[in-house]
Amino acid sequence: MSVVVQSPRTDADLTRAAQIVRRVQGVTRSEAMSRERAKDLLRNYGTDMGSTLDALPVPRLIEVGVTAGQTNVKADIEKALKAAGYSFVVDDHSRFTGEVLRTSTVVRIVAISALVALVIAAISTIGFAARAALETRREAVNILHLVGAKDSFVAREVQIRFLRLGFVAGLLGSTAAGVIALIGSAVFAFGASDFTSGAPLLNWTDLWILLIAPLVTACASAVAADRAARETLRDLV
Repeated sequence: MSVVVQSPRTDADLTRAAQIVRRVQGVTRSEAMSRERAKDLLRNYGTDMGSTLDALPVPRLIEVGVTAGQTNVKADIEKALKAAGYSFVVDDHSRFTGEVLRTSTVVRIVAISALVALVIAAISTIGFAARAALETRREAVNILHLVGAKDSFVAREVQIRFLRLGFVAGLLGSTAAGVIALIGSAVFAFGASDFTSGAPLLNWTDLWILLIAPLVTACASAVAADRAARETLRDLV
């Protein structure tokens, strides 16, 4: 959160207001922003301000850190500062964070949709490959039938083969994705600004998907291959 102290505006009053805010339950940090830093922030909006900036009434700000999950901190801060006789504005940046959350939700939905489409395409490809493999080995399948092999045996052999291929493909994909994620995290951390330096791109707990991806790929390959093989064997009879 940010607290804009409108009055009184002296350095001593700003420091006292920061101390009052610091005593509010749920506040982890409360620091009065210096005039120099406030001017530096304003300079980011234009390089031609020059001496004009020095003549402007620079806002007197207090930077406030809040414990995650606290919902009444803003009201408590307003109550404490009002009781101390300050004129102020408390900004919890909900408008900005709301836009970020809405954007991230849209991105998440698009990513999940792309993942579902990719899985469907992969299963369709595996089924086509299994069907093509049996079609090209029609004579071998007929020989197996002549010696007493049932369709379930042939389908199981096809399933085992594609289970192995799916696991290897998933393992290679997970390894490549892990390398890309690590490189991306390193680049993100190297070029991070003050705003993003405290927010890592990925946590180690986010990499669990890379561990189960080979198993999921193998299972999906096995199921798709088994179904395609059984349907193809019925057509070959």
